[in-house]
Amino acid sequence: MKNTRFFLATALIGLLFVACSDDDDQPLAPGVSVSTTQDTFSEGDGIVTLTFSTTDTFSTDVVLTFEVSGSATEGEDFTLLLGTLTLGVGQSSVTQDFVLNDDDIVEENEEIIITLTDVSGASGFISSNNSVTITITDNDSFAFENGILVLHEGNFFGGNASVSFVSEDLSSVTNGIFNDITGEALGDVAQSMAFDGDLAYIVVNNSQKVEVVNRFSFESVGTVDTGLLNPRYITFANDKGYVTNWGDGSNPDDDYIAVIDLTNITVESTIPVPEGPEWIVNNGNTLYVAHQGGFNQNNIVSVIDAATNTAGAPITVADRPNSMQLVNDELWVLSGGNPAFTGNETAGQLDKIDLATNTVEETFEFSRTEHPNYLSVDGNSLYYLLSGSVFKLDVSDMDFQTSAEITGVAFYNMTVINGS
Repeated sequence: MKNTRFFLATALIGLLFVACSDDDDQPLAPGVSVSTTQDTFSEGDGIVTLTFSTTDTFSTDVVLTFEVSGSATEGEDFTLLLGTLTLGVGQSSVTQDFVLNDDDIVEENEEIIITLTDVSGASGFISSNNSVTITITDNDSFAFENGILVLHEGNFFGGNASVSFVSEDLSSVTNGIFNDITGEALGDVAQSMAFDGDLAYIVVNNSQKVEVVNRFSFESVGTVDTGLLNPRYITFANDKGYVTNWGDGSNPDDDYIAVIDLTNITVESTIPVPEGPEWIVNNGNTLYVAHQGGFNQNNIVSVIDAATNTAGAPITVADRPNSMQLVNDELWVLSGGNPAFTGNETAGQLDKIDLATNTVEETFEFSRTEHPNYLSVDGNSLYYLLSGSVFKLDVSDMDFQTSAEITGVAFYNMTVINGS
């Protein structure tokens, strides 16, 4: 064992630079780092150069080994990197080039992470600057890249659901973009739309389907047209899509969450849940489902483990929870309460749920005749619709605002972006 240690030490010292003065007690280990000329590149920039530098030169050739990771795909978004190169004796640096792929696909920003992992079998020669992250920005654009998408449900049994695009500066509107691009009708009652990466998922309730399109070009990617029954909303977790389904209105026991294989665009399984699953959000691999009640009434939030697709104990809130938002590691649930026409009118309510314990931490009640809806979030501010007006609520002080932000409005849902 002592001999083995001696030979290892001798081998390492043999890689050290030969530039020590006679007064030095021992040689200093060079530190190898990796860098690029800049942190962000457009995909049209072409060649990117990695530079591996050492604080002092080596007395022999050394082999540098590095790993490639990140959201960008090697061989598709950029050319393959071998993962090794040689720093020659006496050299203070060596470079490695690769080329970005300038495709015509509209994409979100992607990252390439280069991490130096080994210097001729030794990690002691790696400096603290052993990794570099390169962001690739897209240089392509389509007609619907920058702006607002508006979903129109259409008439029940009318089959005239549609999507409009509003330009970012609000100066122009293009209607019927799904129909125009795909050449097909969107369907009967467009209930909701959600995004996962470059794709938009449009839940079409009475057509019992989910249309999948590229969110920038609106070209069709596929359709989920089996395994759904009165679908409502969708979220994404664990590389799957999760769609709430009311089931048959005459059966209170057939409601479920449809689990969609996003690769094959098919329903692969279902998760039984209590009646009336509506709004659904995810916190990592935990799903929260507000049960408004479907064709009846309910007052719970289901908690589902997306890793196992199993439901835990539900959280009791007020009557008819209609919308939810995640803010600062807390779940805010807005319940509308039972309306007057039910003969059992109850007040609306806002609940703050502790995600660590899945329990109601605070409750804020409206008056018995107030029935809020469409909870939205922008930073630390919550917005909701009440009696034709939009109100704002700061989660840091929780003082209910008596004056409305906007008055005289009527719509079926809302999203707040930059206070607008």
